Amino acid sequence: MRKYFVMGLYLIILGAILLGGGVAMHAETTVLWNHGFKISKSVNKTEKLHKFNKIKVDSDAHSVNIETGDKYKIQIDGDELRNSDYYVSDGTLYITGNKFGKYKDIIGISSNNNPQITITVPSGSNLKELNLNMNQLYMNVNGLNIDKLKVSSGAYGSITFTDSVIKNAKNIDLESSYLEFVRSDVENFELNESNNSNITFSEGTIKNSIINTHNVDLDVDKGILDNLTFETDNGHADIKDSTLKGANNFKMKNGSFSADTVDVQGIDLLTVNGNVTYYGESKGKSYQNNPDSDDLLKVQTDNGSIKVNGK
Repeated sequence: MRKYFVMGLYLIILGAILLGGGVAMHAETTVLWNHGFKISKSVNKTEKLHKFNKIKVDSDAHSVNIETGDKYKIQIDGDELRNSDYYVSDGTLYITGNKFGKYKDIIGISSNNNPQITITVPSGSNLKELNLNMNQLYMNVNGLNIDKLKVSSGAYGSITFTDSVIKNAKNIDLESSYLEFVRSDVENFELNESNNSNITFSEGTIKNSIINTHNVDLDVDKGILDNLTFETDNGHADIKDSTLKGANNFKMKNGSFSADTVDVQGIDLLTVNGNVTYYGESKGKSYQNNPDSDDLLKVQTDNGSIKVNGK
């Protein structure tokens, strides 16, 4: 036992010496371990890229931003030994796992452990496909036109799209994750078999889309819903200051529905074990108003309340 204690103490002292030397040289930020000590340097580099129209991000790239600019380029800011690899092949930019292998912190003075990756594409360009693994991925996408969005399985991720247009998103899988659309228009969005996640739309449009999940919350603010189907076993839907066009259907087994200051022509509301409230007035288990309208809000819950206030 004493042997292992002495060895552990020796390793800690050695790591501290390495770190102290690195700090004195103003070059190193973190002592890492992978079958031996390594000192990681802090790097911030920008490189031009060959033209591409697809992006694929794997499960080990944890912080990625995509923005528009004047040319194709990539910036990486973070510890050198944690840098992700990247390359362009056949028109696709690949962001892969750590090219130096897996390292574990021993001692560090920087909280910026994983590299911050920023991808720039020329303004007005179009991405044919954005393919993401959601595993602990934190991503911001700004000002892009995307033909196809694919989000594969992975947990504890967060993606925000701002001022973007997405034409097709039929392969979306979320697990304990957050997906946000701000001033963005989304068509043909399909989410299936997802759990413990939240989807938020604000100041944008979601059209011809299906959300069918186990446990997902939906929040819409100042949006336009055009032919949306939302079904969940456990979860809520909250809609504020929005316009509903076409047939918008909500079905929840265990969860509530709330719509405040919404513009819609027809209403069809039904709950099995709950209460329907329309403009602050209790309607019991069901309420209809112009249910044959082309622009219809239809809500059904098994166990949950329904509240609707129009404009």
